[in-house]
Amino acid sequence: MKMILFLLLSSGLVSSLPSQAQTLGVSQAATTEQRLAEDLGVDRLRNALLLPSPDARNTASLLQVGTANTATINQASVGVLPNQATVIQVGASNALNLTQTGLNNQTAFGQTGNANQATLRQTGSSNTIDGHVVGNNNDLEVQQQGQDNRYSTQLTGNNGRYSIEQIGSGNSLTQRETSATTPLPGYNVQQQGTGMKLTIEQGKAY
Repeated sequence: MKMILFLLLSSGLVSSLPSQAQTLGVSQAATTEQRLAEDLGVDRLRNALLLPSPDARNTASLLQVGTANTATINQASVGVLPNQATVIQVGASNALNLTQTGLNNQTAFGQTGNANQATLRQTGSSNTIDGHVVGNNNDLEVQQQGQDNRYSTQLTGNNGRYSIEQIGSGNSLTQRETSATTPLPGYNVQQQGTGMKLTIEQGKAY
């Protein structure tokens, strides 16, 4: 009888382990969501999530906390240096489509709100996109073609529509917009050539 009782208790303990692990996973997800809500911290998350092996050619990390988030990542390396991508989506119904062709292209994006759309295309070498969005219903399309092009963005607002194209080398665009109450204006930007720099803050270019 003691042996049977011991087996029953052991069985109950083992059966409870998956639920404990599941609870731990939910708790970790909630902690991650809270941290992202406070400050998206793309660089910090890149170090935490993106741990490529020394011989990795293409590397991708993905964190999706909400519901109905979708992400598509296409990577094709033509050299020994990896293309790296970190995709973070915390809200609901966010979509990200990323294509990297070349070498040493690094993305590290984010999207904390709901129904944000991002389409990113990198062709060439050493092109970098950082980003984070935070708001709702923003649509962002970025294309980088060439080398050493850098795009850095930060949006905190809703309903913005953006189209950005960088073709050439050494082009840089920095975008910072903050508007949680009124719709962001949106715009189209094209940089074609070498060494062009543009900063846009709250819809104002200078």
